[in-house]
Amino acid sequence: MKKFILFFLISLPVFASPREQAENLLSKLDSELSTDIRMDLFSQNFIGLPYGDGGPLGEGENGRYDQDPLYRFDTFDCTTFVETTVSLALSRDVDEFENKMDEIRYESSQVDYLKRNHFPSLQWIPNNIKNGLLKEINHLILPSSETKTAEAVIDLPGWLKKIKINEIKVPEATQLERESLLEELRSYASQYTPIVARLNYLPIATLVTKPQVLKLIPNGAIVSFVRPNWDLTDAIGTHMNVSHQGIIFQKKNGTYLRHASSSSEKRVMEVPLYDYLKKFENHPTLKGIHLMQVNEI
Repeated sequence: MKKFILFFLISLPVFASPREQAENLLSKLDSELSTDIRMDLFSQNFIGLPYGDGGPLGEGENGRYDQDPLYRFDTFDCTTFVETTVSLALSRDVDEFENKMDEIRYESSQVDYLKRNHFPSLQWIPNNIKNGLLKEINHLILPSSETKTAEAVIDLPGWLKKIKINEIKVPEATQLERESLLEELRSYASQYTPIVARLNYLPIATLVTKPQVLKLIPNGAIVSFVRPNWDLTDAIGTHMNVSHQGIIFQKKNGTYLRHASSSSEKRVMEVPLYDYLKKFENHPTLKGIHLMQVNEI
């Protein structure tokens, strides 16, 4: 390791642009460290930062419907925390980081609201396996005989028709212009059909009775929390299979979940994975976890 054996928390310049902050982060960490170690060290800098309600990222200043930034380092939701951490870990300079963010967030890296990986089991997970960034690793933890499959119909037309005016994030647009953009975005519903999404998962009920298998989870694994056929039709017009994402790290004293929590804490935090799973042992909808690993570059 040329620069550091132990990593220290980086104080990002308050008035620096996100690109300058990315350069600052990337310059402080040895490029020869393994991807999982880089994920651990980069993400330590985000612990304690606030949860970003409503999705803190969009398509940037050129976005048609959502001009929130393409990346930022002051607030996260569960998925953007994972995306930012993975992209930093796979990059050696800021240009590569920006390209990785586009690759992980968008189908075929096309920065467009309708190409964004909005649905984990339908888009985010399969698209990032297809592009070679991630691989599924459930089989490393439990045999296939002990896994289950979640299934949901992702109603893309229903979702588009349910999009609300506050999701049109174009600061310079008038109310009338935003209403027109909303109508335009909803009109794309006619170009889509509902699609069945399936996702293998490790049952929480099994994991909490076999806590020793949590040690088998590779350091830096990406976890998606699975709610089979989760009914969100009243809120967003569709069912889903995944409600939350985070990253798992192995430490001397156990296995930990690091995530941007939308619960009462509303911040990036770290908790023992077993304790977190135990809370949902008998939950009516949250039934398991799906695991992926970042491919080394």
